[in-house]
This record gives sequence, C-alpha cells and structure tokens, in this order.
Amino acid sequence: MEEKRELIVTTEDRILKAAIDLMEKKGFKAVTTKEIAAEAGYSEMTLFRHFGTKKKILESAVERFYHLVDVTNILLKNVSYDLEADLKLVSQTYHWYMNQNEKIIMLAFQERNTIPSLIESLTSNPRDFKAFLIGYFEKMQQLGKVGEIDAEVQAMNFLWLNLGYFFSRFIAGEKVAQVPEEVFINNSVKTFVIGLGVEDTVIRS
Repeated sequence: MEEKRELIVTTEDRILKAAIDLMEKKGFKAVTTKEIAAEAGYSEMTLFRHFGTKKKILESAVERFYHLVDVTNILLKNVSYDLEADLKLVSQTYHWYMNQNEKIIMLAFQERNTIPSLIESLTSNPRDFKAFLIGYFEKMQQLGKVGEIDAEVQAMNFLWLNLGYFFSRFIAGEKVAQVPEEVFINNSVKTFVIGLGVEDTVIRS
C-alpha cells in the first residue's frame, strides 16, 4: 500500500488564500489586514511578519496562485487547420485558463486603477491567445479555408465573445449565463465558423 502524503499548506498560503477570498468579495480597499489575519486563523502580527503591507499580500497572491497557460505548447502543437476543431480548442483552453484564475482576474479588474501593475501581470496569456489567433487566421486565409477577413479584428471578436461569457457567468451566475460552458463553446464556434466562411468578404466602411 502506498503511503499517503499530506498536502502541506503553509502559513503564507493560508493568508494569501484568505486575502483573495475577502478582497474578491469586499474589494481591496474595504478589507483590513486584521480581517485577513482572522480569516486565515492567525494574528495580525503574523501577517505583517510575512508580508508587511496589504499591497504586498495582493501582489504575492497573484504571484503564488496565478496559473499561466502555455498557449504556444497547447495550441500550436495541436492545431489541425480544421477551423471548427481549432476554435473549439482555443475556447476550451481559454476557459480553462479563466476558470483557474477567476478570483484573481476579477480582483485585478476591480483594482485596475488602485494597483495598475496587476493588469500588466495578468495580460501575458491574453496576448498569447490573441497572437495565436491572428497568426492562425492569416494562415487559414493563405490556405483558402476562410474568407477575406481582418485577422486581428476577428481574433479580438473571438476573444471578446468568450470573455463576455466568462464575465456574465462569474458576475451574474445562471441569471444571465444559463447555457452550460460546453454548449456555449460548441454553438458559438459553429456560428463563428459560418461567419468566417470562404465566401465572406471584408465589410468596409
């Protein structure tokens, strides 16, 4: 029988987890270090000894719990140049990334004016998704598998489509986003594929 190994949770992990939960619910400014310490089960002095300031707690939480996705590895190594299959892969990967980081992403959005550096820390993956889609759409045009499109515009359209679903579900739950994630991905991708058909042309103003 294999020996069971217990997951070691450090004092810092407990404090950071408590901070993320409270800040996401109440906002960075409203939460006090005393509340964070109490939620984590420690004294405020312990919190200060490990982090010093509330800002440092939030920055450390992002560094500790923010999950990056290797977009290049996942997408480029699995691309098939089948438009529907590839866009499903992009959506599924995107939502996995967003779901893993949902509280930190919402915190960064809420505090984007208070701590602008947070947004910069969290934009590496979105930029990678965008870069992949632009290159992908350009390649698909060369292969004659999509119509004449603006690759960057359509890359942003596809990301906004998925971002909208994420925010609707996270903020309003089933009151707005009543469609399950898998159903949303399958149907939205099918619609997008139709819109990028080879007979389409760029609509110019």
